[in-house]
Amino acid sequence: MLIVDGHCDTIQVALDKGLNIEDESLSFNLKQAIERAPIIQTTAAFINPTYKHSFKRACDIISHYEKQLEKYPDILIQVKTKQDIETVQKENKIGLLLSIENGRAIEDKLENINYFSNKGVKLMSITWNEDNLLGCGAHTKQDNGLTEFGKEYIKKLNENNIIVDVSHSSEKTFWDAVKISQKPVVATHSSCYSLCNHPRNLKDEQIKEIAKNNGIIGVCYCTEFLSEDGKASTKEIAKHIAHIANLVGVNYVGLGSDFDGLDEEEIPTDLQNIGQIDNLINALKEIGFNTNEIENIMGKNWARVLEKNL
Repeated sequence: MLIVDGHCDTIQVALDKGLNIEDESLSFNLKQAIERAPIIQTTAAFINPTYKHSFKRACDIISHYEKQLEKYPDILIQVKTKQDIETVQKENKIGLLLSIENGRAIEDKLENINYFSNKGVKLMSITWNEDNLLGCGAHTKQDNGLTEFGKEYIKKLNENNIIVDVSHSSEKTFWDAVKISQKPVVATHSSCYSLCNHPRNLKDEQIKEIAKNNGIIGVCYCTEFLSEDGKASTKEIAKHIAHIANLVGVNYVGLGSDFDGLDEEEIPTDLQNIGQIDNLINALKEIGFNTNEIENIMGKNWARVLEKNL
């Protein structure tokens, strides 16, 4: 079964801790992942707003990403094209798709998008939780949506065939982005507001809009997004997946783990790493999803969206 995950912070954490991605202290690690291959894992260059030199920070993370590709050439494939997705499946390998979390990575230069595109970046978000030069984040105190610079950012991503990621965006930023983008937008790691009232989650109308435009929502494993008491397991992840499937159809929902981007108390009790992914498959079976639907959720839906937009 192909597994495709829309978001993790593994490379950034590995860089900061001086690790390679085979290290089993990482939630996404090659030793466990290779046992479940084929897998396509989107791995983000996350730009914390505390970094003053955002572009350099992104470049440092990308450099570590490239070192991993060089270190494990027999296991890893950088996913940049439809053909790469096919190769991952045919050769039973691990595909790494490069993304950027927080558009502040470009600083004030739209041409930096060209640089990231040349490095193989295929997904970029607009904000993190904070407001930036592009627009307002999920934790904004005054939601003004996209700035004029942010609107040009969306257009530039479209020109470079970089998929727009609306996770972490404020509600108005979301609606501005889907209005401007000429291509489908995705939410790489978000969950459902109607099941858990959290500003990082998507409201039903947002979920419908993403599906209407042939995008996808990767359900995030963060317990704070899954349950209002902050306690959750794969049962709660499955409930959020089911909510999206019931709302817009099973073809518009997938995985968005946020592996290695969660604090210890935010990690589901029975899905702490890629080696425990069968627990989620079983949770989906228990609530009535059939084999074909589970295959779509676990990977085929993301693969379809990526193949059409890379």
